[in-house]
Amino acid sequence: MNKLYILIIVFLTFIALILFRSIFFGEKSYEIKNQLKSENEVQQRKNYELKQENKILEFEINNAKDSNDHVENFARENLNLTYPDEEFIIFDDKQKTEDEKR
Repeated sequence: MNKLYILIIVFLTFIALILFRSIFFGEKSYEIKNQLKSENEVQQRKNYELKQENKILEFEINNAKDSNDHVENFARENLNLTYPDEEFIIFDDKQKTEDEKR
């Protein structure tokens, strides 16, 4: 009877060790869980930034639909378009920073 209890205790201890190993070092371990949490947080931040950019783009699209001035402003600033009798001047930021250093 004594040997049976010892055998059961050894067997249960062996099973417990196997389970602890899988909990701490297996595919579903705490380390992997924490890594997935951090990756999820990074992805959520990226998603938030993309949502903010989408809101800005949506505002610009709606504004462009409603206003011809916005379309003209966009063409002048981003596409460097001008009327035939206008002169377009671009200021170089590098030169500005060099002048500020002096």
